[in-house]
Amino acid sequence: MGVQLFNGKFHKCLDPEDGSRPDFRIIRNKVECLANNFTWENSVMNFDHVGKAYLCLFQVATFKGWIGIMNDAIDSREIDDQPHRETSFAMYVYFVIFIIFGSFFTLNLFIGVIIDNFNAQKKKSGGSMEMFMTEDQKKYYAAMKKMGNKKPIKAIPKPRWKAQAILFDVVTNQKFDMIIMIFIGLNMLTMTMDHYQMSQSWDDFLSVVNSIFVAIFTCECFLKMFSLRHIILLSHGTS
Repeated sequence: MGVQLFNGKFHKCLDPEDGSRPDFRIIRNKVECLANNFTWENSVMNFDHVGKAYLCLFQVATFKGWIGIMNDAIDSREIDDQPHRETSFAMYVYFVIFIIFGSFFTLNLFIGVIIDNFNAQKKKSGGSMEMFMTEDQKKYYAAMKKMGNKKPIKAIPKPRWKAQAILFDVVTNQKFDMIIMIFIGLNMLTMTMDHYQMSQSWDDFLSVVNSIFVAIFTCECFLKMFSLRHIILLSHGTS
């Protein structure tokens, strides 16, 4: 289909000095192009034959350098006519359909078959690691896995200094972390409120709110550093 639609239509008139493409209202076809000492050149990637067409579609499927191919197709007119920007706007449909069915659908179908087979084998053997193990290796792996899970948890000792101990209880409380997470979410929300052509008052408001969040997160930092005894000068000799 690509050969039938774009065969020989990717040729264009170019200025040999700077490589620019003259407007189609100035240079309308190949005859006028050569008469004005311009060059009539074909794109490297084209649909002149099936081999080239397969190569173009493969490049489109990989999403590497496919924009140039699509632009040539959209700008194409008739054979030996100078291209014009987006004159064949309907040709976008060709590339959209190919990407959906020739790339996404086929690729997902191929990967889906592999994943289904892999999951079936994993379910049969009991896990992804056990698929390639012998029975003795599976027993050894299960024993090591049980031993690896039994690791001692090292608790952070509570400071002895009363003021530091109070702050320690605050920062290690789950509610404190939840409050900080709420502030982080609100900060992310305010960051999304920046938009094009916003007023000066709105810009000032966002700056003030951002400064408030910076102050909150700075206080959180110093509270944790102090209560968890990372500030040596403050906690040394008192804990």
